[in-house]
Amino acid sequence: MRPERARVLVVDDDPLSLAAVRNVLEPDGYRLEEARGGRQALAQIGRGKPDCVVLDYAMPGMSGLEVVRAMRDSGDETPVVMLSAKEDSFDKAAGYSSGADIYIGKDEDPSVLRAAVARLLSHREGLPPRIEAGGLVLDSSTWTCEIDGRQMRLPPRAFSLLEALASRPGSVWRKEQLVYRVWGVNSDVYNRAVDNAVVELRKLLGDSSQSPRFIHTVRGVGYKFDPLP
Repeated sequence: MRPERARVLVVDDDPLSLAAVRNVLEPDGYRLEEARGGRQALAQIGRGKPDCVVLDYAMPGMSGLEVVRAMRDSGDETPVVMLSAKEDSFDKAAGYSSGADIYIGKDEDPSVLRAAVARLLSHREGLPPRIEAGGLVLDSSTWTCEIDGRQMRLPPRAFSLLEALASRPGSVWRKEQLVYRVWGVNSDVYNRAVDNAVVELRKLLGDSSQSPRFIHTVRGVGYKFDPLP
């Protein structure tokens, strides 16, 4: 179950952007704090580290890149989601190189941000940092997935969905449980969206619904992760 009172610091110089992020994350029960600039953010972090930081890439005075670098240089490993209107490969590379854990475009579906924050806070739920089963390796510290030694980077929602299923091999997840775990406690996502997300995840993994290697359909109930030996 997602932590109800995890502290999430949202950093942006634009009040409208702050409000937009708050509207996305508030229904999930996080204790949200705000900073209107990089220096204010570092000051707040210095007074008490949050559990996660959602940070704007481009801010006047002190950019998001500079904030993350300052955090990492001081030894602060608080997970960081970087939001940006820029989505080219150079800016993404700069975001990850600075020490950000996840880089998300501001025009992406809000569920991606929700999944990313939930993913970075999953250690509070007792999920193992590394899951290995049937040739599949999921590493939450690097947000990477390997199949038979071949590494791939899954989108945040796909990673969260696979991680939920793989965290309990052989156990059946009802669709309602997956909605709660991946999309959020007050999500308006319906069961059909779970089906669609599983279809997309199977494509990414090269899995098959007819002869599944990893994800099996339990008709009328949901799905389970039961990898072939």
